[in-house]
Amino acid sequence: INKPEVGILGVHNAKDRAVVLNGQVVVRRIMNLSSSWDHRVVDGHDGATLVQLVKSYLEHPATIFM
Repeated sequence: INKPEVGILGVHNAKDRAVVLNGQVVVRRIMNLSSSWDHRVVDGHDGATLVQLVKSYLEHPATIFM
């Protein structure tokens, strides 16, 4: 993180991966998100909440407009 930035969000590429869903192995697109924050400015809980919100929007894009 460089001044005057207070946080950075890393969005990795999505890849097909095997996951277990309802007892079945299925292929899903999985993408990692990572973040780093200047904790003098942003509380870790608030930063994590933002990442969870971004995750929710990526999983359900229509909710952006609600």
